[in-house]
Amino acid sequence: MNIVWICSESVPYAKTGGLADVSASLPAALAELGHNVSVIMPYYPQAMGDLCSRLKMRYEILDVPFFKWGERCVIHEDKISSNLSYYFIEHHRYFDRPFLYDYYGEEYKDNAERFIFLSRAAMEAVVALKLDPDIMHTNDWHTALCNVYLKSSIYCNSASFANTKSVLTIHNIGYQGIFPKEVLFLSGLSWDTYNYTCLEYHNQLNLLKGGMMSADMVTTVSPTYAEEILSSEFSFALENSLHHLKNENRLRGILNGIDINEWSPSIDPLIPANFALSDLSGKAQCKKALQKQFNLEQKGDIPILGLVSRFASQKGIDVLSYVIEGLLSSEDVQFAILGSGDKDLESFFSSLAKRFPGKIGVYVGYNNKLAHLIEAGSDMFMMPSRYEPCGLNQMYSMRYGTVPIVRATGGLADTVIKYSETNIDQSTGFTFDLLEHDALFNTIIWALSIYREKSANFAKLRENGMQKDFSWKHTASEYEDVYNELL
Repeated sequence: MNIVWICSESVPYAKTGGLADVSASLPAALAELGHNVSVIMPYYPQAMGDLCSRLKMRYEILDVPFFKWGERCVIHEDKISSNLSYYFIEHHRYFDRPFLYDYYGEEYKDNAERFIFLSRAAMEAVVALKLDPDIMHTNDWHTALCNVYLKSSIYCNSASFANTKSVLTIHNIGYQGIFPKEVLFLSGLSWDTYNYTCLEYHNQLNLLKGGMMSADMVTTVSPTYAEEILSSEFSFALENSLHHLKNENRLRGILNGIDINEWSPSIDPLIPANFALSDLSGKAQCKKALQKQFNLEQKGDIPILGLVSRFASQKGIDVLSYVIEGLLSSEDVQFAILGSGDKDLESFFSSLAKRFPGKIGVYVGYNNKLAHLIEAGSDMFMMPSRYEPCGLNQMYSMRYGTVPIVRATGGLADTVIKYSETNIDQSTGFTFDLLEHDALFNTIIWALSIYREKSANFAKLRENGMQKDFSWKHTASEYEDVYNELL
């Protein structure tokens, strides 16, 4: 198949979240299956840095119909293999910025203009490059408009899209691209698309909704999340549209994978000692290094609970903040925390490190090497999320023999099997259902008791997790099935 993947970010070029990881790993896995994959994304010179030098110009001047006057862009290419290429839309006014979507938390005021342009430019690039896709796969609101374009009078009769089916993946439905309806004129689409079955949303324009309603298939990044977003609690007011998709069999949940080359304790170059299930001595060395890094008391038998997260409501960090002080006061336990976000939470956790020296270490910011060390050196890993479309850290944790403690939501529910002595051969972690202070506190106490009093069972949890296969080959095969079904 000829597959065109359209996104706003991808590793290693530019990243703000999980979309970038998926946009690197899934296209690569599809290419390994023998498909011809072309990824189209913006050219971000400030984010891409030295990577810009390896790109080759593929199309010098591409005219893009836009507003009244049109715009011009350049297309660059990074050819990864014979059947995998990344194409970059260069337009400095829109994409030559210090950050991708916002400036220190304040969204760029022209984001509607920027990403409507990206979608139109991507469609024109497909035509200019003669990619002739069988599948056009878009991601989140930033490129959802491509699905609307495909069904519109502008492109529906184009030979380049004669046999094209479209897929839209929702990575987080909390972000929808909602703008004043007047910006529709930028797109060149007729006002016929502004109705309740497409782009209209409470007298505004909703790009994600339009893409959902126009796509041949909509996917989410885990099966449970596909079910959760049908409810008002998780849908962010799109439950009616999602139920329509569900009734037409156009909504699927496919679990993300992880990069098992980057996240593998036996070969990870970022941790002080490598280890595997057959020999866990290296994990003990990583634990010792983690304690040293965070100025924790050097004791091998004390359990360390790790956390790598945005300090945000979605992640349930506010709930953790209510219970962690009681745990530090009453339990022989240590915490290693890495994250940033809400300034009050940053200050709170930083103050705990001063009040409980030797028991908790906190690093405010992003540090990839430290994230690997926390995964490798911790005994348990906390993810008390309010909602989690997929989640990756729980899968990283299991590969590193670090037992996850999670709220059973979204991808966390799909990947972590709750501990039970009657199901010890399959159990991989500790889960709870309600995001309440008592539920989180009691689950952590429960996990600590198993660690201390039933070490054989805890070792079995660790073993089960390390044997799990979360590679992208499963995800790619499921998407391949969806593509074939559409075609």
